[in-house]
Amino acid sequence: MEDKTRVKLHIPSQNLTTAPLFQPNTEAARNWVESFPVTNAISVVELLVHALSDLNRIKISPETRYDIMEILCPNVEVALTNLSRRYLHQALILPEGPRKMAELSDNLCTLTSTAYTIVAIEAIQQRDALRAMNPARLTCQAIQRALLYAGRKVLLTFQLHRPMETRGWQTLHQLYALGENQRLTNLPVSEPLAGGSTITSTYLRAIILGCCKSNQLRQSDLTAIYRELQQWSELVLLDTEGSEQALFLVALNSDQPPMYSSVYDVAPKHPCRYLDTTALVTHLKALKETTINADAHFDQNTRFPGAMFDHLIAALGSVSLRNFKRSPADSTLRICVGLSSTHFHVAGQQSFEQLLYGEDNLTSEDKIVSGNPLLRTSIKADTWLDANPGQDYMSFNEVDLSSEIDVDSTGMVKLMDGEEGPLSPSERYPVFKVQLADFSSGGYCLEWNDELPGNIKAGDIVGLKEKGNKDWVIAVIRWLSGLKNAKTLVGLELLSPRAIPYGACIDIKPGEKSPPVRVLMLAEIALIGQPHTLVTPRAGFKERQKLSLGNSKEVHSVELLRHIASTGSFSQFEFRYIEELGDVLAKNQDGQATKDFDSVWSSI
Repeated sequence: MEDKTRVKLHIPSQNLTTAPLFQPNTEAARNWVESFPVTNAISVVELLVHALSDLNRIKISPETRYDIMEILCPNVEVALTNLSRRYLHQALILPEGPRKMAELSDNLCTLTSTAYTIVAIEAIQQRDALRAMNPARLTCQAIQRALLYAGRKVLLTFQLHRPMETRGWQTLHQLYALGENQRLTNLPVSEPLAGGSTITSTYLRAIILGCCKSNQLRQSDLTAIYRELQQWSELVLLDTEGSEQALFLVALNSDQPPMYSSVYDVAPKHPCRYLDTTALVTHLKALKETTINADAHFDQNTRFPGAMFDHLIAALGSVSLRNFKRSPADSTLRICVGLSSTHFHVAGQQSFEQLLYGEDNLTSEDKIVSGNPLLRTSIKADTWLDANPGQDYMSFNEVDLSSEIDVDSTGMVKLMDGEEGPLSPSERYPVFKVQLADFSSGGYCLEWNDELPGNIKAGDIVGLKEKGNKDWVIAVIRWLSGLKNAKTLVGLELLSPRAIPYGACIDIKPGEKSPPVRVLMLAEIALIGQPHTLVTPRAGFKERQKLSLGNSKEVHSVELLRHIASTGSFSQFEFRYIEELGDVLAKNQDGQATKDFDSVWSSI
């Protein structure tokens, strides 16, 4: 091992003589916790923040400080869980209430991590005076817990699509370096709480999250990944020497996230540690093989979408650098968000029923909305129903259920002004104007504004239209970046310059098909060798399925081939057309079957 890394951690001055909430001893701390107003979660959080802030400024022995923290810690965990429910799955630009909850959570993590950091530093400094606990064991436990809560801050930052605060990464690196200097990094932690079983694995849990292209992930995906990294971090090798397998490195004296080791022609002069993720990538590939076209469920609280394995394998297994040069721009785009909205506008603002059956074939009964306004039932004797006689086809006009729209028991929408009425197409499928920040041949960077839907997520499909362009361009939201009191940026990757809208029925068995759902056929791009593909809803579609694609003018039989992409919102497949017997017969001018088909019929 190389020389010890110089450690520089920031802790508050301990200049308080008394604490206003409880005396700095374990009995007083236990009695104080038992008096919490359990019915008022926010009051509990504020009390914990106050107590920890005072505790970090009182001069007491590291053993006593550690024991008090172990009494407070279960309540800190409950508080963080309660707070997360109030700021997660909110608008991209958080309203004031959820924003304050997020700030409380961040502050609580900071104070808890700082308290354990003080224990670790003072246990090293006062090792000869400790009697109740082995100094090395106390230091190891304290560093592991300090890393655990510093890692929770990383998770929170990524979930809210914010940049890391100043010294955020440096604190993680320096805590690990402190444990490494004391040769404690691989010592087992007897009670790791929700962290790794060693200092190294707890540190890697947060560091690996920084390698996962987190700005491309949804909040629920990040929660699932972080939970599983409690075990997966054990598969990552952290070493002082670089190798061909070491894809990433961390500079322990820097305030930087993990970086690709290949960007350095020579080894950096400052202390670095190399990350070899080969074993973890192999493990992820094995898990992927067992969950093809399905979600993984590691426990009752952790659902892991199958597409996440592809994302993690790519992020942790290969170098990915920007291929396109970005150019600044100062113009506006029109944008619609979501598969349903994009499908509606690509179809020329036709409803799904109009696309399938044509305007002339719609009867008055088709235009009646009864019960739930989101549900429309159509019964027709045409090519779609002929393929599945006797079945009612139901199509759903999806709306933003997270917006402030209420549906009463009569199926009428209560609008914001108190009037009632059905949702209009412009309300169901709104088009927004956004400012273009920069662009490249591979995508756009947009400046989001307050008028846009706040529930957008990485992985949502969108339609874009530039001024003077008649076609809607199809793209996907790849990353989000929200800065406090600054612009919110959204990165889009272009999928296709145009699309064709269809309804798709899955062939369940001969004579039986599923109800039609919206799909988009993306155009072939011969220049880059991309075949035509089909964008479908995320659930229900898989490789080798046979579908009927159709609209009011045409019907095609296709088979889904390779599943090439998937997000939390949609899946994308290559496909091939299936030539049916009737199509082959129609190719002959006289309607007679070829000799090949004659031989088939003669053998039946």
